[in-house]
Amino acid sequence: MKRTNVKHSRVANGNVTLPVSESGQGPTLLFFNGAGTTQATWKRSIRELGGPYRLVTFDFRSHGTATRSPDISFEHFLSDAEAMMDQIAGPQPIVVGWSMGADLAVWYAAAHPGRVAGLFLIDGAVPINLVTDPDEVRHRLNTPAVWYSPWLMYLVGMGYRLTPSEMATVTIEVNTRREQLLSAYNQLDCPVELVLATKTAREKGARAEQKNARWRAGGEQLARLYPAFSLQWVDNTHLLPFTEPTRLARSLDAFVQRIQTGSPIPTGDERPSQTDPALETQQKKGNE
Repeated sequence: MKRTNVKHSRVANGNVTLPVSESGQGPTLLFFNGAGTTQATWKRSIRELGGPYRLVTFDFRSHGTATRSPDISFEHFLSDAEAMMDQIAGPQPIVVGWSMGADLAVWYAAAHPGRVAGLFLIDGAVPINLVTDPDEVRHRLNTPAVWYSPWLMYLVGMGYRLTPSEMATVTIEVNTRREQLLSAYNQLDCPVELVLATKTAREKGARAEQKNARWRAGGEQLARLYPAFSLQWVDNTHLLPFTEPTRLARSLDAFVQRIQTGSPIPTGDERPSQTDPALETQQKKGNE
C-alpha cells in the first residue's frame, strides 16, 4: 500500500511535541513504536498492507524529531500514547504496537474500556521479565556504540536521544511492568492478536536459549489464559517489523477483516486462573 498525500503535524503533550504522519482513509491503524525506534519502523510493513486504511504513525518523546525530554519513564511514554489517542486517533482505532509499544497498547486499552477496536501486538507485552540482572543491562548499554550510533541516526530523523542510562532505565522498567501485565490483560474488552518471535535476539549459547524459553513460556501462558486471543510464532528475532514486514502486513490485514466481520471478544467470565506452574518453573530457572 503506497502511502501518498501524507499529512504532517505535531501533537502537544505537556512540555513536549510529537511529530505525526497521517494518510489514507478507512479504519484507523495507529502505530506505537518500540523504545529506541521511530515511525520509520513501519515503512516496509505499510507498503505491504492491502488497505484501504487511515494510517497514523508518530514518534514518542526523545525519539526522531519529537521534543527531547528529561521525563523518561513508562508512564511518560504512556502519556504520549494517550495524547495521540485523545487528539489524533478518532473513534476506536486499531492499535499496532511493537516491543514497548505493544506493552503501552495493552496498558492503555486496559485503562480505557471501549476506546480501542483491537490490539495487534508484535513481540512485546508478554508477561515475563527477561531482565534478571539490572546492573548487567546498564553495563551492556554503556558502550561507545550505544552512545554515538543513536545520535548519528537522529541526524537523519531515524534515531532516539536517550542516554545509555536512560535506555537502560526504560528497558528495566518495561520488563518490570511485564510482571504485572496479566492484571492489564484481564481488563481488555477488544480482540487481540499477538505475533511473537521465537528468538529474543541474535544471540547464541545457553543464556540465549534460556531467555528464548522463558519468552516462549510467557507467550504460551497468554494462549492458555486467553484462548480467544490469536497467537502466532515467527521463527525470527525481535526485529520483526524489519525482517518480516510482508508477514506482519498480511496478518494485520486479516486481523482488521476479522474485526470488521465481528471476531469474538474475551470476557471476564471466560478467563481462567492466572496461576501457571509451567511459567513459574521458567521464572525460577531464569533467576537461578
